Amino acid sequence: MLATIDQVSNQSFDYIIVGGGTTGLVVATRLSEDPSVSVLVLEAGAPNLNDPEILIPAVFGSQLGKPQYDWGFFSVPQVNANGKPVYWARGKGLGGSSSINTFVFHLPPARDINAFEELGNKGWNWETLKRYYTKVEKFLVPEVKDDTVRFDVREHGLEGPLEVGYATLSSGYEKPLVEALQKVGINLNAEPFAGDTTGTWSTPLTISPRTRKRSYSANMYYEPHASRSNLIVLTSAHVTRTSLSKVASGEATAQSVSFIYEGNEYRAFVKKEVILSAGAIMSPQLLELSGVGDPDVLQNAGVEVVVDLRGVGNNVQEHSFTGITYQVKEEFESDFSTSDALRDPDELRKQTELYHAGERGLFDAKSSILTFLPLSAISPDAQAVQEKYLSPIQARIDGGDCPPGLRKQYKLQLEQIKARTPSHEIALLQSIGMWLVPDPKKKCASFMSLSNHPFSRGSVHIKSSNPFEHPAIDPHYFEEEYDLRSLAESVKFTRRIAQQEPFKSIFKEEELFPGPSAQTDEEIIEFLKEHFMSTFHTAGSCSMLPREDGGVVDNKLKVYGTTNIRVMDISIIPLHIAAHTQATAYAIGELGADIIRNRVDF
Repeated sequence: MLATIDQVSNQSFDYIIVGGGTTGLVVATRLSEDPSVSVLVLEAGAPNLNDPEILIPAVFGSQLGKPQYDWGFFSVPQVNANGKPVYWARGKGLGGSSSINTFVFHLPPARDINAFEELGNKGWNWETLKRYYTKVEKFLVPEVKDDTVRFDVREHGLEGPLEVGYATLSSGYEKPLVEALQKVGINLNAEPFAGDTTGTWSTPLTISPRTRKRSYSANMYYEPHASRSNLIVLTSAHVTRTSLSKVASGEATAQSVSFIYEGNEYRAFVKKEVILSAGAIMSPQLLELSGVGDPDVLQNAGVEVVVDLRGVGNNVQEHSFTGITYQVKEEFESDFSTSDALRDPDELRKQTELYHAGERGLFDAKSSILTFLPLSAISPDAQAVQEKYLSPIQARIDGGDCPPGLRKQYKLQLEQIKARTPSHEIALLQSIGMWLVPDPKKKCASFMSLSNHPFSRGSVHIKSSNPFEHPAIDPHYFEEEYDLRSLAESVKFTRRIAQQEPFKSIFKEEELFPGPSAQTDEEIIEFLKEHFMSTFHTAGSCSMLPREDGGVVDNKLKVYGTTNIRVMDISIIPLHIAAHTQATAYAIGELGADIIRNRVDF
């Protein structure tokens, strides 16, 4: 239940979970199934429950930049991207980023998950994680499916808390996209949830076909169990640090968690464990504020070193993307539904009335076709690009110039490329995109190019002991030039798709964005540096790796050098996955809860 400060201040709880987001509410819900244990969730944001701005899918994007819903982080200026800082949205409030994301719910390639175990994490493999992906999911089988929607119900969970399904109304772009891709040799994937995501396919979304509302951790995990007397949730509680004491073994034990509530500082005491589920930006921040991290970072920030753990905040990996935009010819406009039309007040009013009357309309139309491919499938120059821009990485591996942990990661990434594991994603957005001012009277489409297996590594570190100061976020975008050059090849591929029929006949010939200014390779590179964006899929800042390889947590998600602190969110992913991260964030929560309850044998 939502708590008052009197129920929390100076009280003791078996488990204190920091962060009531995607993963934190999963862990809290599962641990509180045992009525003999007490669970406290401390969430810095507001409850935001039953909020139409979260629940109504068509309102997606309106939350971004609003402090009620979004932390609104920015990276430091990026040296390899014309010095620009990059916006990093993160969900704030119950549900965290599952309350503001793009609804996409799908699994990574099996090879990506097996890499976790290959990096030294016993038990973290596809066979194990697939059970937990299934445990999360309540797949609502569509009554009618078109040719672009293919699935094998045996690969999905039918009894999990999280309702997922396909868009209930076509945007019109789905079939033309599939036909255009087939013309360049890219075929439909019958079931990407089976471990191979190569090809094109319609993805399930966390929009319940039953209610037509967002399905997320707050309304699907927490709210059905909010009345449990042993599940205490305090919102607007900004955690500042965990108080640690050294024990005889030399390790540190968490004794209490401090937080600010309505301007005053309070404490809650922990009897068993503290679980950090604050995300890839704030989980490492909280460890460092508590004295766990690289001594140089801590001392520069004025924080006393309790545990020397140099991996904290390092090994950061982030997906990046850009887009190109076309306008639909007037004679084809009636064939397509686009979200830009909702910017017209009259159309928005009409569609809102339809939605609330239970009628289908623009609020239900979501283009959800994704395509995942290796570079070799999207670029005729793939071999030359790989030889030129991966050879410096291989030389550093061979010459011993990489830290041991990074060397192991790079070797796996190079093996993924040879095995043609999909690392590039193509998506179609039914709008003008994020770079131009929409005209609601025009219908557009934007082809998105996303890079999912970056070689560049960055960091997230505190700048001071002030818990309200955002950390320094430095993803080192494009530090490894292969990341930039391969993304440029993806942009060229999306242009090829736009020139295939039926798109060649549907779209106006002149590209709206970026247009003629980005045609040569070097022009495309400059365009990318200026116009790429983060996908908000940050991983690696509390990597699950052996300690000697720069790890922060072990395979049971326990923070090295501590007796009772765990991290459970996507910051523990040691090598990034070629997938939107929502499903994996949920699965980490389910598996993490079972680790605590000794229900898995690692």
